[in-house]
Amino acid sequence: MVNKQIYSITTNLSRYGGAQKVLLDLHNGIKGVFDCKIIGFQSFDELHPKYKIERSDYLQLKNPFVLNGKIIIVHARNVMSFLAVLKKVFFLDTQIVYVSHNVYDNHRRITFLPDIVVSISKKVTDNLVRFFNVNPRNITLIYNGIKDFYENEKWAAPTYKKEKIVILYPARVNAVKRQLSIIDNLAGKLSPNIEINFAGVGDDYELLVERCRQSSNFKALGFMDNMDDVIKRADYLMLYSLQEGLPIALIEGIMHGKPLLVNNVGGNLELGIPGYNAIELDEDWDKLAATLNRLESITNQEYGHMSLNSRKNFCENFTYGKMISNYIHFLKKVQSR
Repeated sequence: MVNKQIYSITTNLSRYGGAQKVLLDLHNGIKGVFDCKIIGFQSFDELHPKYKIERSDYLQLKNPFVLNGKIIIVHARNVMSFLAVLKKVFFLDTQIVYVSHNVYDNHRRITFLPDIVVSISKKVTDNLVRFFNVNPRNITLIYNGIKDFYENEKWAAPTYKKEKIVILYPARVNAVKRQLSIIDNLAGKLSPNIEINFAGVGDDYELLVERCRQSSNFKALGFMDNMDDVIKRADYLMLYSLQEGLPIALIEGIMHGKPLLVNNVGGNLELGIPGYNAIELDEDWDKLAATLNRLESITNQEYGHMSLNSRKNFCENFTYGKMISNYIHFLKKVQSR
């Protein structure tokens, strides 16, 4: 068996985001077992410094023939279609593995998927089968995982201080994540002791800052370098997006044992299981406001159970070690094809 070199690629490594972080974590986890590189469309100097990519690990894609004879792990749908065209035009002997990070409902006819697909959640798997007509036998489910903050220290269940309930909403600020819609539809409807903190930047950030000034229930934190500290100070993590895959921010939340407030999109309900470690949010805005206001009535005991269950769900399913072990096993099978 020839051990092919493995390249990992995504759209834009100059931007800091969830799929990019998964790519880096995966690359760093498997490079002790496989011969690996990261490839991209940007020069090395344009890469986001937070990724801390080593120069020796990176190759800028300028010549399509460097892909020949390689296994390419693709973390972006638009790049997947581009590489599929390159492979056909230049007759490349390349194995392509597509990692599907999101649920999509568009561009089906111009989406070209390979025979080897990794799905990061059950909802993503369902989307691949139902919308893109991917054969279920070609899909391998591997949850994203992150390194445990408490690997070298003891985790302690958080306490619930209901005099001020802090809800952390960690996401890029844009229409899909719905920060502005949340403020527009919940303003004046929330109890005074509920505070939603929006962590992140994006296209709608300036508008978000302006809207938050108009209500004591909302606060725009901007980009936060110390997300672990921010999560520790929160009582809940919330996402109410129109579209998701398997949000890294929510994995970070359950790692810290925080209960989740989530709607039923993407893998949200695999991270936050209603009645176990999460409260499912209705798509009706008035019902959403009522659900958030009822957080005051949750007892310390109920909160403690949800917190313990969040931590348990993380440890059983979403650790970095589990993700890397699953990918190594999977890639060894790909190598043997």
